[in-house]
Amino acid sequence: MYVKIRQDGALGIGRATDGSAEITLGYGEAHMIAAALEKLAQTARSYKQTYHKTTDVGGGNRIDFERLDDGTIHISGDRQTYVCTEEEVRILAEKLKHLPPVSVAPPSDYVKKVAPSDGICLVVTNGGKSIRIRLPEAAILKTSIQSSINSRFYDDPLIMGQRKIQVTRSSDLKWEMRDDTTTVRFTAYEIEALVTGLHNGILDVLMDLVKGFGSDDISDIRVKSLIQRIEQDTFVIFGEAKNAKGLTKDIVKQTKKILGINELADERANRFIDLCCKVYGKMDSKYIEPLFDLLSDAFVAK
Repeated sequence: MYVKIRQDGALGIGRATDGSAEITLGYGEAHMIAAALEKLAQTARSYKQTYHKTTDVGGGNRIDFERLDDGTIHISGDRQTYVCTEEEVRILAEKLKHLPPVSVAPPSDYVKKVAPSDGICLVVTNGGKSIRIRLPEAAILKTSIQSSINSRFYDDPLIMGQRKIQVTRSSDLKWEMRDDTTTVRFTAYEIEALVTGLHNGILDVLMDLVKGFGSDDISDIRVKSLIQRIEQDTFVIFGEAKNAKGLTKDIVKQTKKILGINELADERANRFIDLCCKVYGKMDSKYIEPLFDLLSDAFVAK
């Protein structure tokens, strides 16, 4: 049976199909499916196990493993059933245990990933000029620039705590991004690639963090530990605010969706951008700097 990592980051397993009929599971579920397959191969007969998916990929929410009295092995899920030999099952388990890391689209020529330092992890560059930014700042910049594309004139002074970056569209063909010391200019022919680069840069940094969780039996513990830390630090930031618990709960809920080992890759970036925009656009401005400090630290692999 084949194993593939699909374009959306999910896994597909099947036989003699172009992909329209296969069993689909989340990338982070591979080690659990491998363990179930190994157990299946070790059991002589009369064995059945059901794995309930933790993702919403595919056409069903479960995968059934069964060995009949005559030793025949069935693997069923997403309206597909495969009859396998014991050797096929063992080979499939090994493949799932040794998957290559999920690769993401690289940042564009205008956005480079750099070794993290004081939260800085990306650099926006063009024409020999560059501005170093943190992950939440990249999320806000991407949103701002995307908004500017459908305008004739655009001027957005972004104030993110001590950090100030201005996004300006002065004409149909000219954009610029500037901080206290540097101005980086872009043309209409470059701006779409900049937006894509910011998105992919965010995704690349997030995937470095997710890969660090691993795919072993304690990967879930690592994720929960980080979520717990974010919850505690967020609650401290909101302090005596009347709705501190509600605000903290909302951020933790979104954090779980970003960090969950079974989430699709591109969705992580979208959810992170949404979280940053909510902090910047909807919350009291006094919380922006401490929350962005937290997000810059928690979501970047050390």
